[in-house]
Amino acid sequence: MKVAVIFIGTEKYLNFLPSWYESCEKYLLPGVEKKYAIFTDGEIPEAPDNAIIYKQEHLEWPYITLYRFKMIRRCFDDIKDCDWLLFLDADMRVVDTVNSEDLFDDTKKYIGVHHPCHYLNFPPHDTLPGAFDVTPLSRACVAEDDDLSIYVQGCLWGGKMPYVMEMIEELDKRTTEDEANNVIATWHDESHLNKFYLERRDEVFVASPSLAFPELFESACTFDAKIVHLAKDNSKYHVKGRYDLFMSTQAPERML
Repeated sequence: MKVAVIFIGTEKYLNFLPSWYESCEKYLLPGVEKKYAIFTDGEIPEAPDNAIIYKQEHLEWPYITLYRFKMIRRCFDDIKDCDWLLFLDADMRVVDTVNSEDLFDDTKKYIGVHHPCHYLNFPPHDTLPGAFDVTPLSRACVAEDDDLSIYVQGCLWGGKMPYVMEMIEELDKRTTEDEANNVIATWHDESHLNKFYLERRDEVFVASPSLAFPELFESACTFDAKIVHLAKDNSKYHVKGRYDLFMSTQAPERML
């Protein structure tokens, strides 16, 4: 098995890259070959053998997250030899071993992680429609009779090639159509992801909220942490990584 792992980090979010990469290499799918696609506006003269750097200008909020599907399409030619794709937010830290069975089910096309706040029944998830999008005209808008029993978080998602590539193309199309109609979904890319998944509920493997453990609400969690969503301030996981990992073996032409 070979897995493409996607990182998007511009401006200050590039600072997460070294420890993000280190934690993925140490704990994420041990023994599985990984290829990293890294999108940033920062300068990384060279990269590890298993990483390719794509220049990506910083976009103002919310477009830096809303347009991530458009960004990821740029690396399709380089990752088409992979079996699975996994997107992992820059401010996520893998802190315990994540095995294949935690993420993959060969009978399912897509991967989503159960949003911890939905799992814990925190507002607004305690009353329908919860965090699902109900914006008129948006392609992410849900209906009252839709299956709203599971809400996934946009911090971690993926799927099996080539289905996940088709999904990314479709979600890029939907966000572009929204823009043409002068509308933005409530939770941006996450809203579009949830709409797509509820349309295909039986094709989605829903991973444990342990893979999106919210450090900010640590005391309220009833599940263990495998991948931590870092608190923005005073995170105990804010440890500087080794930038020399990105100054090693590859030639500058790896910067695409």
